[in-house]
Formats: sequence, C-alpha cells, structure tokens
Amino acid sequence: MNNRQKLHRSVTNRVLAGVLGGIAEYFGWNSTLVRILYVVLAFTPGINIIAIIGYIVMIFVIPGDPSEPGSFVDQLKSTLSNGTSPNKSRKVIHNVEEKDVHDDQKRGQ
Repeated sequence: MNNRQKLHRSVTNRVLAGVLGGIAEYFGWNSTLVRILYVVLAFTPGINIIAIIGYIVMIFVIPGDPSEPGSFVDQLKSTLSNGTSPNKSRKVIHNVEEKDVHDDQKRGQ
C-alpha cells in the first residue's frame, strides 16, 4: 500500500499560492527556510527569471490540496480553460424594447 503523501499546494501554509508551503510539507522541511531559499534564488542574477517563471508554472502544475476544493487558483484555471466563470451561466433576456434615453432631450422636452 502506498502511504506516501502527494505533492500539492498547501492551504494552511501559504503566502501567495501555497506552492512553497506544499513543497515544504511534502519533503518535511521548514517552510520558512524553503521561502528564504526561494527569495535568495529569486534575487540571484542569472537564476532570478528562471525562479520566478518556475514559481508561476508550479502554481498551475501542482494541484491544490484535495481537502480544500475550489481555491482561487483552481477557479482561475477553470476560467482560463473554459473562457467563462465556472459557476456562472449566460443569461438571456426576452421581450426587451430599446429606447434612446437622449431622444426626449432632442425634442426639447
């Protein structure tokens, strides 16, 4: 039986999207040290762009915490993939008559 914990974005240990907190939980490391290491990498010339782009990619690649469905990033993913908000449907209006609101002003009324 596989009892190994899966990698996911943390809900309880997050600053932005929970990526670094999830990595720290997965490896059993201190999340503060993981964040400090990431900040050092983000400000290291030559590595900084890779670290920033890597974090953005990890937001979309690493799944959210399964015990907390519907996080902001999950909603953003579904919005970007579907083109619409996940919980909103299109509204249709029937029997509508259009009136120019400035029409009365043109007649001097």
